[in-house]
Amino acid sequence: MRAAEPENPILQAEPQEITVLQAGKALGGAGSGDGVETSGSGANGDTESDLTGDVEQPDPDETDNEAGQDTEPETVPQDQPTQSDYSEASIGTNMDSNQGDDGEEAGETGEVDQDLPLSPLDLGAALTWYKYGSQPTSIVCAPGKTVGKLVLLAQLDNGMLPYRLDLTGLDAQDAVITGVFFASGNAATAEISTIGAVPMSLPDGAEYQNYVFIVEATATQKNQKGETVKTNVQFTFLLQLESGIDLDLQLSWQTLTAPAQATCFANSSVSRTIKGDTIQDGLFQYDFLFLGESAREAEFISADYRATDGETGTLTQSGTLQMAPADGQDSETYSITVIARVSGQTIRYSFVLTYEDGLDLQLQFTWYEKSVTAQTLLCDADKRVNLTIKHNQLQNGELLYKFGLKGKSANDAQILSATIDNTALNPEKGSYQLTASEGGTTYTILVSAKVKDKTVTFTVTLRYQSDVSLQMSYTLTDPETHASIPCSLTCENGRTNTADPIYDDQLTDGLLSYQLTISGEEASDVTITSVSCYQSGNFSTKPLTAPSGSVALLLAEDGTTGENTFTVKASGAGTEYTFTLSLPYKHRGNNSIQITCSLSDDATIAYGTDVVFTVEAWAEDSNGTPIEYIYASGNNTKLVVQIDGQNCYATSTTGTKQQFILNVKKSKDEKTIKHDLYIYAEDSKGNYGDKHIRLIGKENEKGQKIGTAIIYVDMGVLGLGTSRAVQYNVLSGEPISYSIAKAIWGYDAGDPFGKAVDTLGWPSNTVEMTGSLDQRFYLAGLDDGTNLGQQAKALSGRWLDYGSNEQEVFERIDQIFGKGTNLDILWRCIYRNGIDLGNVYSGLRELEFTAGAGWMYAVNGTYLSDSMSSISLNDGDSLVLRYTLAYGWDIGGGGRSHGNNNGYCISYADGKWTVKHNNQSVKDAETGTVHTVCRFCGIEDACSHLKTKYVDQKNGSCALICEDCGQALTDPESHKYTYSYEENSEIHVVGCEHGCGFKKEEAHTLQESNEQDSINQPSCTQGGILRYNCIDCGAVIEKKVAALGHDADRWLSDGAHHYKFCHRCEQEIEKAKHEYINGYSDWKCTVCQMYHISACDVGEFTWNNGATTDSGHELSCNGCGISVTEGHQFNEAGACTICEYTKVPDIPEHVCADYIQNAIANDDHTHTGTCSVCSKAVTRDHDTLGADGSCSVCGHTSAPENPEHNCAEHIQNAIDNGNGTHTGTCSICSKAVTQVHTFENGFCIYCYAPQPAEPTEPETPTESEEGENQDE
Repeated sequence: MRAAEPENPILQAEPQEITVLQAGKALGGAGSGDGVETSGSGANGDTESDLTGDVEQPDPDETDNEAGQDTEPETVPQDQPTQSDYSEASIGTNMDSNQGDDGEEAGETGEVDQDLPLSPLDLGAALTWYKYGSQPTSIVCAPGKTVGKLVLLAQLDNGMLPYRLDLTGLDAQDAVITGVFFASGNAATAEISTIGAVPMSLPDGAEYQNYVFIVEATATQKNQKGETVKTNVQFTFLLQLESGIDLDLQLSWQTLTAPAQATCFANSSVSRTIKGDTIQDGLFQYDFLFLGESAREAEFISADYRATDGETGTLTQSGTLQMAPADGQDSETYSITVIARVSGQTIRYSFVLTYEDGLDLQLQFTWYEKSVTAQTLLCDADKRVNLTIKHNQLQNGELLYKFGLKGKSANDAQILSATIDNTALNPEKGSYQLTASEGGTTYTILVSAKVKDKTVTFTVTLRYQSDVSLQMSYTLTDPETHASIPCSLTCENGRTNTADPIYDDQLTDGLLSYQLTISGEEASDVTITSVSCYQSGNFSTKPLTAPSGSVALLLAEDGTTGENTFTVKASGAGTEYTFTLSLPYKHRGNNSIQITCSLSDDATIAYGTDVVFTVEAWAEDSNGTPIEYIYASGNNTKLVVQIDGQNCYATSTTGTKQQFILNVKKSKDEKTIKHDLYIYAEDSKGNYGDKHIRLIGKENEKGQKIGTAIIYVDMGVLGLGTSRAVQYNVLSGEPISYSIAKAIWGYDAGDPFGKAVDTLGWPSNTVEMTGSLDQRFYLAGLDDGTNLGQQAKALSGRWLDYGSNEQEVFERIDQIFGKGTNLDILWRCIYRNGIDLGNVYSGLRELEFTAGAGWMYAVNGTYLSDSMSSISLNDGDSLVLRYTLAYGWDIGGGGRSHGNNNGYCISYADGKWTVKHNNQSVKDAETGTVHTVCRFCGIEDACSHLKTKYVDQKNGSCALICEDCGQALTDPESHKYTYSYEENSEIHVVGCEHGCGFKKEEAHTLQESNEQDSINQPSCTQGGILRYNCIDCGAVIEKKVAALGHDADRWLSDGAHHYKFCHRCEQEIEKAKHEYINGYSDWKCTVCQMYHISACDVGEFTWNNGATTDSGHELSCNGCGISVTEGHQFNEAGACTICEYTKVPDIPEHVCADYIQNAIANDDHTHTGTCSVCSKAVTRDHDTLGADGSCSVCGHTSAPENPEHNCAEHIQNAIDNGNGTHTGTCSICSKAVTQVHTFENGFCIYCYAPQPAEPTEPETPTESEEGENQDE
């Protein structure tokens, strides 16, 4: 932890680049044109002095002093500081670090022992000051050098410049600041502390005023013999105070991982190195953006570049530049010159970009603390890193180590050798015995490696020393119990440690009594030499007593947390020690902080999955208005988020909400499924609040459904509205990149994620992206197949196409969109914020329409900065892809200052425009008329939309309209229905919750209620009163109804019978015996269609000497007792294989006509009968041998003519012919009629012949039928 204060880039975990600036030895007059002679030249041979720039770490190989020492410890002299006249010194024009030419030494080192060279001194002094009292700006100075920076008068904090001075570099831990001096112009220097605030002012009539900080320090090094060498060094910072133009130019470019940028100040230059592996195929995609108070009036005139190989060209304000190393080289340098104009002045900016298609190789040096715990250190090729190991971190001084290579070039590299102080080491792994010595021992580890045809070296400077620490002890009082609370704070040499805040109710009048103690293995000879305390409450440093004393802690002037920083110096055994301890002092406020979280009680979280959630915390006044939002990275505030006591860390911020990620592992105790999410927030005034949220853990397999979410696309800033919401099944372990691909363009991910059930179905060939769905996924372009880019209500091209000045551009924007409309306000803001226009294509891609256009994504209303391939959805999430025209500022997701030079008074999200004009009063110089102008969009007398209402659009939607100006403030949205009704009415009245005036009547949509009148309730067989609910409005309606009838949906079986069960009255109905017919595989009931094997699961049909007939035999079931008849199954001998029934013997040869019987006259002159021997049908002509000339066989006589008729309809006395037909006589004309059988219920309706079995395909019981019946 460190002191709560404005962010200091030098002390961040990932330092920014540091600009090393140099000034000359011979000072010329300011404004006279005399330059400052520098001690070295830049990489391109520049000899200009260095000015300010973005903070950049100095290269130790270019700025270090070389020193050695004799056999006895001695101090190597440097140039001693002298009082110089800085009143008219020039701070130069070059913003970037210009180091010496090859072979030049960076400073004088005195006489040294050339046989005992010291490692190059890696040390710099960093001056950090705070613009407007809060915005940190830093420069770093190399030993013996002078750096300069411009400070504007408006950037002071009430005439004061807050500052702090630190040492930086690998050797900073072994160096100590011995003195700091400050002077104004040629005035005498005065000693000041390393932290404080100094007054600055600009004399009347003066164009500038110079101020100088001089820092003296002593660095301690060890040569290869372990002898101590002390080097005195001096750093000089020259700040020039002016009231000039505040106009910077920021060059931004996109890398494969994150945006990068360099800021150049007016009439200056900066340098940057661009690694080839950070941009795709050498394509440098850039954007120039003006920053500062004058950015709005600035005009981009031109940009040109020149490469060292002679290539030249022009650049636009945003675009691309193809970079490549020069022929036969690993690098190429591009010098870019930009010309701008503001307030009639021409400004020049210079960017020097070195493109290196170089090596990506690191040495991974692993050593083992206590011979057990692995500690890892990385070193770049041809670089040096420092490592300090304390005596008590090793077992008897034995260093166990391992070497390895990392980086993209590691596969092509191998370690050749490794040494420690010229003693060979195993190049893979091994051990080495370190020797402890008084004051510590320094070892140099050199590792050589070969990558392709190049040899590189890695240097690790290992310091083996004692562990000396300082402990501050003090006692606080519990404000509730008044019990004493012993406290202690321990700090190692050269470090800063910050205590938990001390509250004013824990001390009496803020008085803190302390005790200082030196501890460690070799602390016996170390003595405290001085103690001081810097207090931000009065910007002063006071001396204190040692080893004990007291001091009154102070709050800041505004009542917020006060900084009380103790600097303790000690010495012993020839070594100087510095310990810095910070004790924040804070007021104890009230339990009044408000906290909200996107996770709610009993929310389900999947084990082993990243869960993204947001937290918002704020303090509010007595009216409930937020007055301070609390952030995890805020100054003087605290926001702690923990899951089961483990900290969760903030990953991004959108507006006032902060995104956190938790990932809970399944406990070994399988019963542990509840987890505690704890949130604590505290504002700068000490007011506090906390919140506990109970979460339910759930173990899921990858790809398993864990909930649902909605996904949609929002293109409202283009006037294209939003897509429909896709209902999406959230799968365990599935990244958002997969969810987007599946939901938007129907991607089939295969196992385990598969395809989405619902998808927008946008064409996949319109999708543009970088990375992959698994890694670094970035959505660059999208379209629904209808060329959305051509349908957009947006500008494109160049601003010059719309006018040559702001007035002309605004007039054109007003003509296109309508003055005062939402899109009009938006495009005015885009123009005023200096965002260039772009071209238009078919789809919606990044950099289309504007240089700030592209896709952003938000989960539950919070924009996330993480790659979509590293985040997963949770149950209930809402995910939106939203198009922006202004780096997110137009959709509520802007970050940092990019694209926000002037500010925005409008934003859009989910169909709603939010307009908040920032009006200022302006008086017309000619007429004296006072009117208002919005600072952001420039609209005069803009309506503030204070009086609004929703208005019905008569198309099923309504919109929020300003009653004063008539402007629509939201896109039309579907009515949100409300319902009202009268008791026992058949209708209800539908309205809109927005009160837009929409109203209609409609009939209830009824469904049977779960709560019925038990007395008058109707039954299956008796009518009654039934109660219904309207599913829309909830009205309760009672109706008289007839008997409900039975509620039985399927047949059941008890073995011998089938029946249905009524779920309403719980009675068996329609119960009867099964009526089986023979199916292919089993007997099947003709009523319930149930197979016997399912209906009776304990028996089967067998022949038990049952009845036998010519047509078949009877089978019976010993389970259900039912009998059935089946046909005989004859073998070759003519006997039935079941019942042994034997066929009738064969009939002898005969003439059937001789044995005719039962003859019946036909329609013609014949009759038909059957053979009495073989029963075949026989047809012969009538004879007249009978009485009265009738036929002697059938008795036919001639009869009168009969009326017309269809004999088949009057058939009688039919006899089965045995071939599927029968023959009978017509009851009208007595003619014989032969026709095919007509079966009903298994028998012919004319001759009663039995119906034979049908030769159909075997019928197999279905699984559902068998399963249902078997269950029953």
